[in-house]
Amino acid sequence: MELGSTHDVVRLLEKIPELDGYKIELIDGNIVMQASAPPIHNFIQSHVTAAFVTRGWWSMTEQALMSPRPGFEPKPDVVVTAMGKADDNANPLPADRVELVVEIVSTDKGPDYFKKRLWYAASDIPLYLLIDPNDGSCELHSEPRGGTYRTIHQSQFGEPIPLPAPFDFVLDTSAFKLYPPR
Repeated sequence: MELGSTHDVVRLLEKIPELDGYKIELIDGNIVMQASAPPIHNFIQSHVTAAFVTRGWWSMTEQALMSPRPGFEPKPDVVVTAMGKADDNANPLPADRVELVVEIVSTDKGPDYFKKRLWYAASDIPLYLLIDPNDGSCELHSEPRGGTYRTIHQSQFGEPIPLPAPFDFVLDTSAFKLYPPR
């Protein structure tokens, strides 16, 4: 395999069996590898995914995304799209097919709060839900314009998150848990 770009390096790393337990992303031109997430993170991810799947949406975990914006190939914790928009099995999935991305913050808040949020907005992904089990907060970012989200709805674990069209349902966060103290 001839390596022509950092995206090619990501594809190569994904093929190495010893790295199967790692999430490999391209963030701001840098390849980032993270070990598997802890149970609370994975529970929240499963809960959110199920909320969309049961309503007829395609909800995928750690699906690689691509847009004309260079230097990024994130794998959000959850990607939601309408049925049919991923039927061609494109991988990475073009960001213009995505209705919502969800990131569940681990210990390093920088990528989720800043770098990924800016890329998602610049790629015109309509909704970005940031869930932070460090402090029990949620932020629903909407109305991307000019590389930023114009609206942010903040809430705490236990409070419902009203999701606008095309979803038009309330995401229940009452089962979400905080990470234990370190």
